[in-house]
Formats: sequence, structure tokens, C-alpha cells
Amino acid sequence: MSSPAEYAVFTELSPDTKPATPGFNRRVFTDTDINQGSAIQCDFATGIVTLAPGAYHFSGHSMVAYFTKDAPPETIVTRLPASAGYCRLRSFDPDRPVDPANLRGLPNEDPSVICVGSPSTANLVPSLFEGFYETDKPAQLILEHQSGSNPQQIYLRVFVENSKWHAFARISIRRL
Repeated sequence: MSSPAEYAVFTELSPDTKPATPGFNRRVFTDTDINQGSAIQCDFATGIVTLAPGAYHFSGHSMVAYFTKDAPPETIVTRLPASAGYCRLRSFDPDRPVDPANLRGLPNEDPSVICVGSPSTANLVPSLFEGFYETDKPAQLILEHQSGSNPQQIYLRVFVENSKWHAFARISIRRL
């Protein structure tokens, strides 16, 4: 008899407004949409997803938005040209610090990078990702998003109209 399926979906909603900083910004998930089993856990204080040994399939999105307090209510004003960026999913090793402001500090070819998302813009165009990962020991992962070295008026989260229901990032994980 096969073991029960294990899967999880974590979302970064917008309980507050959070500006992007230069370089890679860690996504910090705020909500569990579903979590079946014990192999996949998320620390909502750090955004670190911990996996038990095994093989996994991932998919999801990460996006950012232009925002100023002068924008009309319930709108995100688009810009042309728009700041471009993308997300990446990578394994996290606390013993190997990476300066998130240095865009070239950890190249995308590094073995810790599981997958790089599609190009996106700060006009609420999401960076989409999908990948596979296998580990023989417990592993920690983080999802990051970058919008260049000078992300002026670009936000990872926007809390407006007293609503936290803006899903700026989501990861879906299934143990194979």
C-alpha cells in the first residue's frame, strides 16, 4: 500500500505594505492554503520552507507592484517602461551567507538554485516558476524576487483598502 500524498501550498498575502530592497528579496509566506502530511513545513517569520528527505515538485509565482500613496484607491498604477525582474527558488544554507543586495553574489548557475522564474515586471506581471528537487537529508528552501539594484516605489506587498487579500507570492509543493 502506498503512503498518503503529501503536499502544501503557502501564500504571501499582504497584511502590511513592504517595500522591495535592492537585489534579492526573500518572500515571507503568511498563510497556509493547505498542508497535507508532515514532510513540508513553513516558518512564517523567515519564509524558510523545510522539507523532509525525498523528491519534490514545485510551482508558483512571485510578483511585485509599483505603489505610491497618491495612487487612486483600489488601483495599482502601471508604468512604461517598467522595472523588470524575476524570482528564484533555492536551497538555503545558514552556514553559507549570501548578500541579497549583490545581484551577482550567487549566480543562477549555482547548485543551490533549484529554478529561476520567468521574467516579470513591477506592473503586477508575475514571475512563474516550476521545478523538481531531491534531497537525502532535511533541506531548507527560500523563494526570492529581484527587481534590480534600485527598486524605487516597488513593493513586495501592498496593503490598501484595509484588505490583506492580495496574493503576491505562492508556492505549491508536492512530495513525489
